[in-house]
Amino acid sequence: MSNKILIVEDDVVFCKLLTRFLSKNNFQVMDAQNGRDALELMELNDFGFAILDYRLPDMNGIDILEKLKSINQGSKVVLITRYGDQDIATEAIEKGADAFVSKPINPDDLLNVINGLR
Repeated sequence: MSNKILIVEDDVVFCKLLTRFLSKNNFQVMDAQNGRDALELMELNDFGFAILDYRLPDMNGIDILEKLKSINQGSKVVLITRYGDQDIATEAIEKGADAFVSKPINPDDLLNVINGLR
């Protein structure tokens, strides 16, 4: 499985924090702050993992999840949201998410989730 991770998070500071953290842990990381940019990156790259925020300015993480799974069924997806809504978690898992994590997120805990999906 590819060590390439896509992070889609509209909180720029948190997105860059995760990007730096995962890069230091031997992942090749690309990030986007909206769905449109994420879809462009997905067309040009083969991601083994994706970390998708649920609430984005132009779409939601489940829309991106569905598109990613249509391109690469083997990609592992972690959906994150600060709105720990059980309905969102259920829908995400039904649509193919491999894990659902509520914010705030400890980067070490997220790394453990990713490593558990390998």
